[in-house]
Formats: sequence, structure tokens, C-alpha cells
Amino acid sequence: MQLLAGIKYGMPAKLRSTSTLPSGTVTFLFTDVEGSTRLWATEHDAMKVALARHDALLRECIEAHGGHVFKTVGDAFCAAFATAVNALEAALAAQRALRAERWPDQAAIHARMALHTGAAEMRDGDYFGPPLNHVARLLAIGHGGQTLVSEITRDLSRDRLPADTTLKSLGEHSLKDLTRREIVFQLCHLDLPQAFPPLKTQLAPVDETMPSIAVLPFADLSPDKDQEYFTDGLAEELLNVLSKIRGLRVTSRTSAFHFKGKDVDIPTIAQKLNVATVLEGSVRKAGKRVRITAQLIQVATDSHLWSETYDRELEDILAVQDDIAQSVVKELRSALMGEKRDASASAAVKAEVQAAAKGRGENAEAYRLYLHGRFFEDRITREDAAKAVGYYRQAVETDPEYALAWAGLSRVYSDQAGYSWDSDIIEGFGRAREAAQRALQLEPDLAEGHAALGQIRRLYDWDWKGA
Repeated sequence: MQLLAGIKYGMPAKLRSTSTLPSGTVTFLFTDVEGSTRLWATEHDAMKVALARHDALLRECIEAHGGHVFKTVGDAFCAAFATAVNALEAALAAQRALRAERWPDQAAIHARMALHTGAAEMRDGDYFGPPLNHVARLLAIGHGGQTLVSEITRDLSRDRLPADTTLKSLGEHSLKDLTRREIVFQLCHLDLPQAFPPLKTQLAPVDETMPSIAVLPFADLSPDKDQEYFTDGLAEELLNVLSKIRGLRVTSRTSAFHFKGKDVDIPTIAQKLNVATVLEGSVRKAGKRVRITAQLIQVATDSHLWSETYDRELEDILAVQDDIAQSVVKELRSALMGEKRDASASAAVKAEVQAAAKGRGENAEAYRLYLHGRFFEDRITREDAAKAVGYYRQAVETDPEYALAWAGLSRVYSDQAGYSWDSDIIEGFGRAREAAQRALQLEPDLAEGHAALGQIRRLYDWDWKGA
């Protein structure tokens, strides 16, 4: 595929004035022709005619829906749109036009397409930043005639889809060089084929006999509804700890948090996530006191395996988190695997949870600051990245041995440099490397520390093997 070969972290060609290109949050549409290299070699003359028509159709559809073609690489197109809806409309129009065209038998054109939305830096008529790598990786797993859509683009367009159009979930997939798995969607329309081979990724094998759980975002019941960072962070930290426990399959954060704020019942969520149990809860914070309610639900019987309410001082939050994790593991192993609930089993679970929580530290204030940092880091904007850095810095100043906070600081430094939000990319990645190395000095086996360092090696060093 020619497109990926033309992408590093940005695209150096200058094809269009920056005055005509959308800026800020942009939806990117990438396309290429499946099997074009082989067709060029065997059907050169027919391909020359076919691709001229292909190019004309794509440009017409893209520009008719407010898009801008800012780069072409062989038969591949890179286009930018100010809105996700316009990008989807353009992709749909292009696929319908290509399908309706009468191609030469020996040079039938089947284009695969991918859409992703993100904040990319624009310089000299070109875009730079992780969204371009993301959409290119999404394109690489598709098939000719298929249009793939990232989760964020789907969320931005789902309420304004073109007529007779749906976005079908293809499940959770890993994209090459990206750290988080994500749900991939397919653009569906009556005029387009629906059935394609499996995506060119390796779905994680599912052991149906293994206890499985989804940790949903906790509800904020605080009077001022201002504890979203805390409720999301608590659920995410529980998810991270549980995911490191042996014999337990935990749905990813991306998949579980997909249902945040949506009116979907527990059985439906469990079915979509393919899990047998769900952990949900709520947080009510008032001053320095916090009430946390957690409940573990067995979906098949619609019954509670375990529930508990904690009324504690905020400084006890780490102990509460550990207690919830330990209770969940013990109940799952007892109810679904028949393990005993004796003292030795409890001690073993406690040791596992403590080991899984390595790198966290024991300072409640540092933990609160860390959760603030995670909350703003996940928003992926220039302003929120700056806020995340501020909170992570405060966390490591409060507890200099907080390895997870050092890893978080490294990730955001890398994002700032990668998105060109940092005025000096070299210094930005240098700070990221120092923070990642500090995390690993404190906890040599910390997965988050190694992931942060791998991100630097991939994005800045171009050390793919080392990453």
C-alpha cells in the first residue's frame, strides 16, 4: 500500500494553501485502491484510464461535501473536513459513485477508505500529528469497497447520519503501533456491499470459561456534579488493577467507557462486551468525606454477587480502591471458578492486588492529582494537555516516587511534542524520555513506564524494534 509508505508523523508534501484547509479538530478521510500495485504491473494501460476516472470521482465527491484534498500518494487520497458528518457523506458518495461506475473487466477499482477525527497541527499546507498515523493504520486493516470509521468519528456523527446509513460495530481491534485497542465501525448503506472478510488485525482470543468483567464509569452523585475526574479515574484505576490479575478477562477502558452517559441496560452492555459480570458504582463527595457504592452484577442471573458502601475520609481512598478490587476478585473466583473463600485465598488475592497496583504510591493527595491528570490527558486537546501536565507535575511534587504519575507525565509530554503543541519538539520528547526513565527507575517492571518509553521510541526515535 502506497499511502503508509508516504506517512511518518506528518506529510511533507505541500499541495494546498493553509488558508483553505480546516484547522483545529479535523476529520481525515484516507483512501487507496486495493491491489493497485499488481494491476499496474499487469494492466498498465487499463489502469491508467481507470485511475484517471477514479481520481476525478473522488475529487468531485470530496469537494462537493466541503472537503479538501491535501495530498495524493499514487492512487491514495488524503482529505480533510471541518466536520465528521461531511467526511462521512463524502465517503458514502465516493463509494456509491465508484460502485456505480462501469470499470474495465481487467481493471475494476475497489477503494478502501478510513475516517478518523483529531486535533492535528497544520504547517505549510500540510498536517502533522498522531491523527494521521491513526487513520492510516485504520485504512490498512480494511478491504476494497469497505469504509472504516473510528470510534470518535462515529460519536461525532451518529446523530446526523445520511439517510439509509448505519455504522456497524466490527468489535474491538488493535491498530499497529497504537497502544490502546478500539472499537472499529463500518459505514453501511443499501447501495454498498455489507459482507467483507475479517479485518486484517488479530482479535484477542476469548476464553469463554474465564471469569470476565466490564468496569463501567462510576456515577457522580455529588451535589455539584463536579467529580467526573474522580469517578472516571476511580473506575479506570480499578480496571487497570483488575486487568493485571491472573485468570480474569477485563474489557478495555475504551469499550467499557463507550457506554458512559447512555441509557443502555446492564444485560445489553454485557452482551455487547461479551462479559459475564459488570462492576458499577457511584461516588458522592462532600468536603473531605466520600461515599462510594460498588456492586458486582452477574448478568445471567441478574443478581448481585457482591455490593458494598464505603463512608470514608478522602485520605482513605486508596484503601477503599484496594478493598473493592480484592472483593471483586474473591467473589468472581468463588462464584465462577469454585475457589474457596478461606484465609489463605484472601491473603493471596490481597498480595495479587497490591502487586497489580505497583507504582501508585500511598499518598491520597497525590492520587487525587493523578486522577485529575488522567482525566484531562484523555481529552486530547492542547488546552487539556497543558492542564494534565500541571496536575501530573503536582502529583510527582507531592509524591516524588509516584511512578504512575511520572509515566503519565511522559505520555502527555510526548503528545505535546507529537502534536506540535510544544514549541520545541526536541526538548518536548527529551522531557518525555526523562519522565519515562524516572518511572522505570522507581518501578522497573511498570507496564505504563515501558509503554511511555515505547511511545517515544516510535514517534521520535523511529526505533520500531525498540518500541
